[in-house]
Amino acid sequence: MSEDKDIVLKRYEKESFLKSFILFFTTLLLLNSIIFWFYLNEQKNSLHVEIFNKIKLYNYNFKDKDMAVEVVPLKNINELYVLHITNSEIFAYFDIPNSKKNSLKIIYPHKRYKKHIEKIEKKAFAYFTISALILLLLSIIYSLFAINPLKKALFLLDEFLKDIIHDLNTPISSILLNIKIIKQKPSREAIKRIEFSVKKIGSLYNNLESIIKEMPLEISEFNIAVMIKEKILFFKYLYPDISFTSHIYIENIQTSHDAISRILDNLISNACKYNRENGKVSITVDEKHITIEDTGIGIKNPKKVFQRYYKENDRGIGLGLNIVKKLVDRLKYEIDIQSIENIGTKIQVTLK
Repeated sequence: MSEDKDIVLKRYEKESFLKSFILFFTTLLLLNSIIFWFYLNEQKNSLHVEIFNKIKLYNYNFKDKDMAVEVVPLKNINELYVLHITNSEIFAYFDIPNSKKNSLKIIYPHKRYKKHIEKIEKKAFAYFTISALILLLLSIIYSLFAINPLKKALFLLDEFLKDIIHDLNTPISSILLNIKIIKQKPSREAIKRIEFSVKKIGSLYNNLESIIKEMPLEISEFNIAVMIKEKILFFKYLYPDISFTSHIYIENIQTSHDAISRILDNLISNACKYNRENGKVSITVDEKHITIEDTGIGIKNPKKVFQRYYKENDRGIGLGLNIVKKLVDRLKYEIDIQSIENIGTKIQVTLK
């Protein structure tokens, strides 16, 4: 199944690359062709001006042995002092002093003219070929650059789905197992485990909902001490080897109950998830701060942890702290992280 998925992804990636390449290269090649068409015409026009000047000079000194001169009746002439180009001749007409019936037709060597044209066309074609190869290379680079965000997006989506499935698997398995236990024999402990598993799924759902839509925050007064007690009870069940301590110096605070609940869920979850064996988590609440400290593995890049999907290891889905930062910003609070690798992390939310 995984192989089929990789084949499909590679097919889409290849298709995106080819479409981007064809679009880039065709557009650039068309522009290149237009530029060289103008260049070629400009070179030919310059040659025609140069030839006409030589014919005009010959009209005064007659010093070019390859040029020919004919006397032509004026009545057969359309324009004087203009270069005329045909398939077999290149020439210009000039008047003859004191003659009202005839004019001079000065003929430039056609073979010489053809050589000049061939030289110009070869040079232009060489430039065109070189520039087309450069554009080919640039189109490949641009195409690879263009599909890079798509590759990253597909990779992130794939990893995100894997992590969601992994995070859902544990509580769902627990629910199914405990339902089987209850079918055989009623058990308060099994019901309690189901309740905690449902809460775990609910917490994950709340995080996903925060990404999809921004819910309005309702401000109310509530008992923070009761909330902390419930959180500790919940996480103690999920992480029995972690020891919790709490220091609550106020009981009631006025803010968004839902936002603070989600902030605590994510911060305490991280403090437990990335803690060491038999680690400790301390929660302190006073009038100005909510502080959570742990004895975990620490954070290598504290400045990056608020980025969505950022992870320093394979655990988690990289959403928790991004959601915390958004909620903190919406409440107009501040958050600070202090972390030392293999010693622990302290996260403090400053209430305003």
